[in-house]
Amino acid sequence: MLLFPSLLLAGLLPALCSAATPKLDKYRQLARKHNGLIPLDAAQYDELTSSPRDYSVSVVLTAMGSQYKCIPCHTLQPEYQLLAKQWNSAKKQDGEDHFFAYLDFATAPTIFQRLGLQTAPTFQLWMPTEGSRAANQLGPEGADFGRSNFQAEAIASYLKTTAKLPSLAFSRPVDKSKVVKTAVLALGTVIGVYQGRSYIRVVFSQTYIWAGMTIIVILLMTSGYMWNQIRRPLYSQAGRNGQVTYIAGGYQSQLGAETHIVAGIYGVLGFSTYALAHIIPKLNDPVRQRLGIYVWTGVYIIMVGVLINVFQIKQPGYPFRIF
Repeated sequence: MLLFPSLLLAGLLPALCSAATPKLDKYRQLARKHNGLIPLDAAQYDELTSSPRDYSVSVVLTAMGSQYKCIPCHTLQPEYQLLAKQWNSAKKQDGEDHFFAYLDFATAPTIFQRLGLQTAPTFQLWMPTEGSRAANQLGPEGADFGRSNFQAEAIASYLKTTAKLPSLAFSRPVDKSKVVKTAVLALGTVIGVYQGRSYIRVVFSQTYIWAGMTIIVILLMTSGYMWNQIRRPLYSQAGRNGQVTYIAGGYQSQLGAETHIVAGIYGVLGFSTYALAHIIPKLNDPVRQRLGIYVWTGVYIIMVGVLINVFQIKQPGYPFRIF
């Protein structure tokens, strides 16, 4: 008599277990359908992030529309999609259910308003509320990948540690087009150097060419070129009254135009000194020599005055000036 209930119970248990996680099955199918990255609407966002959760999920709230001009959104999206694609095809351990999803502002502005979001992209990590990876925190955990330039490697490292996903790893695929371009460029360079070797030998033997290149490098390096390469500042900016500003006030900031302005000033000052010390003394005509002294001395004094004015913009408290 006990055999029939036992068989009935044994048949019902698998069905009960599979029905216990309908969301998990639903979003597994959606992940496979969208190659790992699930696009959400408002209802799906609420459903996917609601409790209980026997999975973790990372959601990027973004604004991909061209009207929003969100450059970070367009930088993060392909990296995030690449990571989701690799995770979709990766071998996972038991209990490592994790979904990659994104919610666009154009699809669900009400979610952005409810969360009080004023900027995008915003990254959220929702940990499981059940299972071996369950966390006490019901709400999402945020992370800022702006400093890593939204690279997939940084996102993978964060999720592997924080979301407890030991199987998560990212390997950047080889860009075949770049490999072909690099090979073609290298081959063209080798052929060009071989064909023009006689001309190249002449160029490399000219001291004036090397001297000119060295002077240009010195002027750029002493005028803040490396600072521009590291900080990537604006070339110019609009002032309070709408006028264009090319020099930023203070020592903690700089505009790209400052490098060219200061390098030009240094270059004219240097050439003025060279002219007064080496070119003019060699002139045989006294009139031309005297005129040259007047001209280049005047140029030197004017450029020193301009340089002091630039210095006063950077340091308004400096009391001295020529004009």
